[in-house]
Amino acid sequence: MRTGSDTGTLASRLVEHLSYRPRGTAPGDLTTVTRHCLAAAVRTLGRPAPPGGQPDEIAGSAARWAREGVALETVLGAYHDGIRSVLELLADGAERDDPEQVVAGARLIVRALEMVTTAASTAYVEEHRVVAKEHQTAAQTLVSALLAGHGVGRMARQTGISIAPTYQVVALHIPPHRDEAVPGAGLAAARHKLRRVQAALAYPLGSRALSLLSSGGGTVLVPVDEAAGALTPLAMTEEVLELMTAAAEVPLTATVVTGRTRRIPELAARAHELLHDLRASGRRPGLYPVPESVE
Repeated sequence: MRTGSDTGTLASRLVEHLSYRPRGTAPGDLTTVTRHCLAAAVRTLGRPAPPGGQPDEIAGSAARWAREGVALETVLGAYHDGIRSVLELLADGAERDDPEQVVAGARLIVRALEMVTTAASTAYVEEHRVVAKEHQTAAQTLVSALLAGHGVGRMARQTGISIAPTYQVVALHIPPHRDEAVPGAGLAAARHKLRRVQAALAYPLGSRALSLLSSGGGTVLVPVDEAAGALTPLAMTEEVLELMTAAAEVPLTATVVTGRTRRIPELAARAHELLHDLRASGRRPGLYPVPESVE
């Protein structure tokens, strides 16, 4: 029967293997850090007493990678590479080691994999959600400043969001979804509709498109990259509006005008005025250009 001392010795051996850093490997690179976190997990799980939670470095590292933009699949792939190296170590020693020790080692490393996968994924997703919320808040603040005609240079530098010299200014109307009329479910249905619209907007236009939207509509600013040529320009088009309409599950109406960034307040006023007139006259949903775009 395996004793606590045997388990501790086995864990120490696996920790030593994971803690080894080949020459030329940077202390802070992904492979080194994930192996360090795995070693911490094995050390925690290999103690005779019940483990007292997860090592802090697992969640901390995952949160840092989320903020730096490292993909979650890359992080988990590095963890799996570390697990693979331990399993290979156990397999190499299978003939000379006690079979029970080999099995115990395999069980220990699988438990460690479960710990780091759960802890890292949870911390990564939570931090990613925080970063996305921060970006959304910064983008909304920037749109508000642009629509008010305020100087945004300093704000753009602080948020890391670049300001284009020219924008498409889109006024958007989003009618109520049928689910919003369900008693007790209206607010939730409106929020879900708005999230679907925002996701559909981000898919073709990317993160550079700035929006200030509510469940009833709002304003979208799409940067016009004059240096990019005509190959794949960002633009609010009828096709993009159709994608958003499908996501919203309600017919959308939008007006669009293009002009220099300093004219955004005037452009937005004209776009929303036309949008109001179109709705008042009963025109069908769709995308409508504002006559005589201001440059």
